[in-house]
Amino acid sequence: MKWKVFIVTCSLLGGIFLLDRLLFFELYFMFPNETEWDSSPWYNFIHKTKELQSSKDKHRSIIAGSSVALYSVLPDELNQKIDSKTKYSFFSHVAMAPTDLYYYKENLLDSHPNLVVYIHNFADLQWEYQEPNFGKFQFNEDKWVKEFGERYPAKTIYPRTYLEDHWTELPRKTISKLATKSLFYVSRFRVFFLDPIEVYIDNHFRSGRKYHLYQGEKPKEGIWSKGWTKETATIVCSEKKSKESIFFQKPKTKIRFRFFTDTNSFPNQKPIQEIERTFEHSGWNDLEWSSLVQNSMDWSVVQIQVLSELSSAKEVNLIRYGKDEPVGVRLSHFFCKTSTLGNRSYSRGSYWDDTRLVTMTVPEFQADYFERMIRDAGTRNELWRLHFVREAKKNVNSITFEPWLEFNRILTVSDYFYQHQIPFVLVLSPENPIEFDFYKKSKWRKDWISHLKSHLETRGQTFIDHTEAVSDVRYFFDPHHLTYEGAHYYNSIFSASLETIISKSNP
Repeated sequence: MKWKVFIVTCSLLGGIFLLDRLLFFELYFMFPNETEWDSSPWYNFIHKTKELQSSKDKHRSIIAGSSVALYSVLPDELNQKIDSKTKYSFFSHVAMAPTDLYYYKENLLDSHPNLVVYIHNFADLQWEYQEPNFGKFQFNEDKWVKEFGERYPAKTIYPRTYLEDHWTELPRKTISKLATKSLFYVSRFRVFFLDPIEVYIDNHFRSGRKYHLYQGEKPKEGIWSKGWTKETATIVCSEKKSKESIFFQKPKTKIRFRFFTDTNSFPNQKPIQEIERTFEHSGWNDLEWSSLVQNSMDWSVVQIQVLSELSSAKEVNLIRYGKDEPVGVRLSHFFCKTSTLGNRSYSRGSYWDDTRLVTMTVPEFQADYFERMIRDAGTRNELWRLHFVREAKKNVNSITFEPWLEFNRILTVSDYFYQHQIPFVLVLSPENPIEFDFYKKSKWRKDWISHLKSHLETRGQTFIDHTEAVSDVRYFFDPHHLTYEGAHYYNSIFSASLETIISKSNP
């Protein structure tokens, strides 16, 4: 009887484990991924990893790193080059520390790389665990171990290996949590489980009024990522649906609609139809073209101009600090365009959020940057980590360089790909000159680079310092992340630096 109970129990447990893996690790990731750029980082990273592991390219260059990597280059543009000798793919997520990459190295190898490029930055080195003490940094490993066990990468992607490495140092609660997540994928993935499902429902069964990034036709004047126009929006309407949705921040918003036959007739000719309409209610409103222009009129361009008092970017929560500017109306997700429902999780688009920075003069940008990124940084929650990094840059001027755990992880990753004969390149990403000046001439930085370069070059690997490759401060959104225009500028510099290496690994 006892043996029967034992066998039944084992069978039930085995069935549960099998069902968990089948449903939540295999079938779940077959669901259509229609998420947009950076909308569900952990789901998208695992989905991308599985996609890479199940496919092969003639020559594949994988770009690894944190959000610094994600915001530094544009693989979609690089892959459009006619003479490209490689296919670029991201293996990256927000806040990817060197320790994360260390735990991912086997998964990265299984992704069939012909070249691994690690885009790295000073900010990736987890400075909140480094404390200056008598001319040296002291790494707080106890704090590091406990807090890393509570981070999403450890809980979601490598709970078992992290638990095996640190179970003697972790609190009982963290051990229990990691153990559960090691056993059941449903426990790991519940934090993002509904993300792709909700996006799919929004895209297919709703009106397009709820979305992460605007994907409709872009006005020639530019548009914010959340779909807000400027005072005037001139749009080439590639698909004239019978009804669209438009959002007004204020009631009694007066709009002028002007219709043109084609782009050639604008702006040199008069519109074929011009009409003004006041919308009584704030919030989302239906927009029916037939009520504005006769169906018999052949138009393809519409200009939407707000005539009443404008709202501001701060008022509609597009920005919180820095230079404010007026906004017009908000457009529905696929306004004037056929719905494009492919996987855009690693495809970055151009929006006014970034473009507006390039239009400023350098003094204007510097004043705006101070308000956004530096003023009261020590007390603003959203800037606490940037504040830590900025203070570390100041501290290294009086500190002697000594290797520590996060630094050594990079060397271990380098050794791993050397042993597996996969070319490995470490690129120091471009850095905002405003912030780079804090430690540019420090001996610490010189020794840091020397250690990295020496280690890689003795293994036939490549070290590239692109810290000063982008000199225009207006190409940076913050200390380390490039705007879309900045990434577009840096793309050619990045690809040119790899041409020789790619040629050697792709005979």
